[in-house]
Amino acid sequence: MAGGENSRPMGTPRTHIAVGLLALTLYFPASWWGLPYATAPDRVQSWGVDDEMPLRPLSEVHGMFVPQPDRNLGYPLMHPLLVAAAYSPYLGYLWVSGQFAHPSGAYPYGLRDPVAILRNLTLIARLITLLMSAGIAVAAYDAGLALWDRRTGLLSAAFVATMFPMFYYSRTGNVEVPVLFFTAGALAAFARCLAFGFSVRRALWLGAFVGGALATKETAVASFLALPFVLLWFHRPGGPSAPRWFHREFWKAPLVAVASAIFVFGMGSSIFLDPQRYLDHVQFVRGRISALAGGEVAFVHTYPATWEGNFALVRAVGIRVVDCLTLPGVLLAAAGLVWVLWREPAKTLFFLPAVTYFGILIIGARGVQLRYVLPLAFSLAFFAARGVILALPLRRPWLAAGMALVAAGAMGLNFLRGADLTYAMLRDSRYDAAAWLAPRTASGARIEYFGPTQKLPPLERGAVAERAILYLGAIRKASTGPDAVAEIVAGWAARQPRFIISMPDHSSPVGFPDSATCPPAIVDGLREGKLGYQLAARFETPPLLPWVRRPALDYPSVNPPIQIFERVGDPATGTR
Repeated sequence: MAGGENSRPMGTPRTHIAVGLLALTLYFPASWWGLPYATAPDRVQSWGVDDEMPLRPLSEVHGMFVPQPDRNLGYPLMHPLLVAAAYSPYLGYLWVSGQFAHPSGAYPYGLRDPVAILRNLTLIARLITLLMSAGIAVAAYDAGLALWDRRTGLLSAAFVATMFPMFYYSRTGNVEVPVLFFTAGALAAFARCLAFGFSVRRALWLGAFVGGALATKETAVASFLALPFVLLWFHRPGGPSAPRWFHREFWKAPLVAVASAIFVFGMGSSIFLDPQRYLDHVQFVRGRISALAGGEVAFVHTYPATWEGNFALVRAVGIRVVDCLTLPGVLLAAAGLVWVLWREPAKTLFFLPAVTYFGILIIGARGVQLRYVLPLAFSLAFFAARGVILALPLRRPWLAAGMALVAAGAMGLNFLRGADLTYAMLRDSRYDAAAWLAPRTASGARIEYFGPTQKLPPLERGAVAERAILYLGAIRKASTGPDAVAEIVAGWAARQPRFIISMPDHSSPVGFPDSATCPPAIVDGLREGKLGYQLAARFETPPLLPWVRRPALDYPSVNPPIQIFERVGDPATGTR
């Protein structure tokens, strides 16, 4: 299966660039969704769950030199460091122009115009994600080209670029696209090694991408567990002129891969730069994994380690993979995988990373979300593409035409779902809610709400917003009993907020229209007008293409239903 360093021409870089540009064309619209409108200290974060742009990169770099008690320990530092590097030219310009003359850890952070500058920083962070999203499609093309041919590479890139979650995560500051970018790069290098041999140059790239993936999110290791065994097997001595097991020439490429991975992981994860922070991160992740396994994480449904639980978990994983590729796409991938196993059995080794990832997901996570299955969908996309290409030269034209139509239907449906999501992001309900609230809150009118602050509509500088009750995050289930109800009612009687905003967040069960931190008795009281408030406005943009049945994201992050209640006796506002 392997050959020399230049066993086959790898195509022109122009094709790689064209694939990347086409992917950028898909993802660029709505990449400005949810930018922070930093008119107050609690309004400096983007709307996306776990999207901590623009401030986390600056906070993490600052924390490497000045110890901070409240650092975010959820992930390693690879992505924040890359974004901070991208920030540098713009921050330098702000410094020279006097717009960032006195840096501070408190709002407005020494910025002359925090609203505009934090939005610009977020756009820079989004640009990094967009480029990585395009890189994922390019890596898919390159891997398909190396293992098979140009047509398979192009079709693989098309399947990958139209995966439904890519239309969301390519437009946020989450780590899902960065970790998939490094994983895709590693798998493209793996494909080249399978096709042309395990050379030192390929080993260097393979190790660098593996290290980058692990330094972004360590769970990526599940995709790489089988790689060393496969590569050493193909790299083994096979002839009189081949290097022996204990010869240094044999171990040169493997050692280069290991050294490259360790260096990139050590730098990106902060082990070399800030070892204590990494140790704290490991302890934090251990606690989170333990909580997840014990069913203590409120926003993730976990499955027991029983036959019934395992079956339900596998089924849930399958449903989420279908959400990524559509049902026709998954069926096509399954057929393609069987066909490749029959016609090109050695090349099914490229599917091993998906097998190990699936195994670790089932054994370790005990829960599933859409973002968890992106690596699985990425690997399946190649076999969907290969199945179509293998069918084209068959003497049964009806079969070739049928598979081509299925592939076009799968990608077309995902494209339409992506377009529907793009429309929902461009017309997010919070934009209309912000326009409605602006003239009513500019004079200091008080707003109260439930759940995380970052999900709120953009509020003008004069608006005063405060939670109705203590929010402990979505990890722990909120208290919604009589004591919580009494606390909220008494607080409203004392503070007299003019508006109450009710909307779902990542603590909310699927389909639940309110925050799970809002007691049901409060929800009922607001809707029935028993708490001194009446419904004044409701916002939720209808879908552009309801018939495409766009899958649900992991959280109600985009275009959530918003209800605004106004205190009875305040000026009438009408309803929407």
